[in-house]
Order: sequence, then C-alpha cells, then structure tokens
Amino acid sequence: MTETDPYRRDMEQNVILRFSRAFEARFPISEPNGLISGWANTSLGAQDNVFADHLLAANARFALIEFKANFLAIRTEAKKPLRQKLFHLMAMRSDFLRRCLDFHFVCWGTTHRHQPPGFATPIVEEIDLLNRYAVHVAPFMDTVLEMSDSADISTQAFLDTFLGSRLMGGTYERFKRYIDEFGQLAGQGKGNASTIEGMVCVYLPGDGRTPARYAHSRFKGLDALQLMLKPRIRDKAYEHKRTQGLTREPRDGPTLG
Repeated sequence: MTETDPYRRDMEQNVILRFSRAFEARFPISEPNGLISGWANTSLGAQDNVFADHLLAANARFALIEFKANFLAIRTEAKKPLRQKLFHLMAMRSDFLRRCLDFHFVCWGTTHRHQPPGFATPIVEEIDLLNRYAVHVAPFMDTVLEMSDSADISTQAFLDTFLGSRLMGGTYERFKRYIDEFGQLAGQGKGNASTIEGMVCVYLPGDGRTPARYAHSRFKGLDALQLMLKPRIRDKAYEHKRTQGLTREPRDGPTLG
C-alpha cells in the first residue's frame, strides 16, 4: 500500500457520492409516487471482487458500475486475476462481450477548469465521466477485443440514456445471465445471481395511518430484487384514479387502425 492509497480511496468515494446524488435526484423521494415502484443504487461491498462496485436497477433496466478516483486508476483492473479471465473469455465469445458492453460501465472523476458568469476567478470543478467498462480496460489487458470505441459521457447523459431512452443497461433476464457468468468465472461458492446482495428503495403505499413513502430494504438474489421492483400492491389513491381513467368514455378523435 502506498501513501496515496487513502487519498485515492477518498477521491473514489467522492465520485460515488456525486453519482449517487445525481441518480437519486431523478426519483420523487420527497413526494412518493405509486407510478415508480422503486430502484436500486447499491454498493456491493465485498462482492465487488466477483461482480462490481455498484449495481443499478430502475425502469426495467439493470447495470453494473466500477468507480475510480481518476482515469489512470482504471488500469488497476488489469491486475485482477478474475478480470483477466473475463477479458480472455470475451475475446473468445462475442455474446459475452455484447453483454459486458451493455451492462458493465466504469465511472471516474476528473476536473473541468472554467470561469462561470459572475465569478472573478476560474474554478476547478470536479466532474465525473462514464464509458463502457471493456472500452477503457481493454487497452491495459493482453487480449484484443472486437469492438468499437465509444465516447465518454457525463453522469447526466448516462442517466438520460439509462432511465429515459433506456439505451444503456439491459433487461432482467440478460443481466441475470451476465451475473451468473461472473459467478462461473469466479468458481463455485463465490457468488451468482441467487446470492448477490444489496439495498433496494421500494415504494410503500399509505394505509390511512402512515403516509406513502419510499423505504430501504435489503435483498438477496436478483429474483428477490426483481419482485421488489415490480410489486403487486398499489397505492389505493393511485388505483382509484387509474380505474376512473379506464372507465371514462373515450374522447372523439382520430383512432389507430
């Protein structure tokens, strides 16, 4: 361990904090909404040796994210035996590479020097960028992957495409397969889709005594996470409005077909 390790860890934690704040700002935490059943923005703790630092899930999309203090810190991934096995496998299997490109990302901190309007002096703003994990880790590996480069994007641009257009991340079944493949690489007993653990934020409807709210709950296994993100229970007020909408007479206007 070098003297810079604690400082680098602090910088990495700042990257995680900024990303998490940006992610959760996309959800109505202060005004619970039954239309949004929940989301996961969770650290995987010691499981990062097998999977990744962070798991994201929302709006029927899933992803893994590795966080780094800065761009140069990405090269540390090449020293990990399990990641070396990962890249050797992706070099042989294009289907596995496609899943990695869809689900696995790296986020790192950097700075942007600029002078905002009204400021007498420039500021050095700390910002974060993201890209597909394989794109930036591959140059440090001794394997060659058949893939195209992709541009670095900001946290906000990533969230727009993950939560909005849903061009980032992927569906539950493919994500589950990717997690199981990680478990197979690590070896028996190291973890898989049924053992992965973390925290999920779930919508709890009001019951007359307690107002509707979002609550943090632990999950174990992707099936459990999926069930929590797609509960059958709904806010009574929301269901009443929905029923009214379904039984209302249709308006005059153009129809399809």
